[in-house]
Amino acid sequence: MKRWPQLLIALAVLATLAGLAATVTTEIVMAPSQSERNQLIALMGSIAAATLIITIVFRLFAPRSLTRRMLVAAISGPVVIASALTAGSQSMFLSEHDLQFLLILLAFATVLGIGVMFTLARPLTEDLAALTRVAQQVGKGNLEARADLQRIDEVGELSTAIDLMVDQISTSRAARDEAEHERSITLASLSHDARTPLTSMRLATEALLDGVAPDPDRYLRTIESDINAVETLINDLFTIGQLEANRLEIISGPMDAMNTVHDVVELMTPIADNKNVRITVSGPVTLPVTADPSQLTRVLSNVVSNAIRHSPTDEVVCIEIDPDEQQVSVFDGGSGFPEDFCVEAFQPFRRHDEARERAQGGAGLGLAVAKGIVEALDGKIWADPGPGGAVHLQLPAA
Repeated sequence: MKRWPQLLIALAVLATLAGLAATVTTEIVMAPSQSERNQLIALMGSIAAATLIITIVFRLFAPRSLTRRMLVAAISGPVVIASALTAGSQSMFLSEHDLQFLLILLAFATVLGIGVMFTLARPLTEDLAALTRVAQQVGKGNLEARADLQRIDEVGELSTAIDLMVDQISTSRAARDEAEHERSITLASLSHDARTPLTSMRLATEALLDGVAPDPDRYLRTIESDINAVETLINDLFTIGQLEANRLEIISGPMDAMNTVHDVVELMTPIADNKNVRITVSGPVTLPVTADPSQLTRVLSNVVSNAIRHSPTDEVVCIEIDPDEQQVSVFDGGSGFPEDFCVEAFQPFRRHDEARERAQGGAGLGLAVAKGIVEALDGKIWADPGPGGAVHLQLPAA
């Protein structure tokens, strides 16, 4: 509605310019008398006024159907021309015989124009109806609806834009559903992983308070172990939050990765001894890399701890160093990663065997933390499918 006055002004300007052009042409071609000139100006003014009135009436009482609007528009032109011819005939510009002849031709051309209009309007109205149906279906939640119109005009561009919009909505909804699913899994896993050691600590504490613990020192060691498990879970969650927010403090510099490897072996040996698992190291004396010593220690500790946890009793966890590839590999004698789980294993709270993993105390965050830290160090980490666990860590050279 705001553009309507502007359109009327534009139509009035067009009528004025057309009138001036017609007047100049008449002067050049016909050299009319003053009386004829006045009649011509009066006729053009009347026709222009009638056109404006017809336009206003059509605008105010226009039918809602696009086809009917196009029909009215198609008829309006010939009607204006017929009115001009009739008025010109009455002013002695045309004879009655010529006027009848021209009106018959004009009526014939009008019928053909209406036929052309219907031929062009029918596909247009059908395509607009298809776009309307798509919009209605999308509004009802059907994101499979598509118009898929094969047109090269503005309606085709609109159809393409609508289909792309629906694709984006569908993608966004799928991502939202996936995020919601991931959040549900995370909350359920976090609840279980926190509740298990807390329940164990509560039972052990009650036994100690009631004086029914047959071996208080063993109960205290159990409580300490559970506290360490909860602390590790909280630290891993905190680290993942820092990684996602790009706020993890990384101080990279030249270092010898072999020193970190030996430190981790010394740190993990007591844990391995509890399972009768040995840890071996093979490779060069030094491995110059660019990394953060404390963060690299955490990565290797998580990977080696994971290997010890999954390694059978009396097996060996092997740490192999490849200086040519700047690569540290950790192997264990367990069942290894299923082929379809190698990538998913580095996602938070992912376990291939939920029952066995939870029984062994894994929270499913160690490899996720390792992956985040390694990528922050501009390195790569990946796993090979079993049998036998194999995790490879590649770091930038010093």
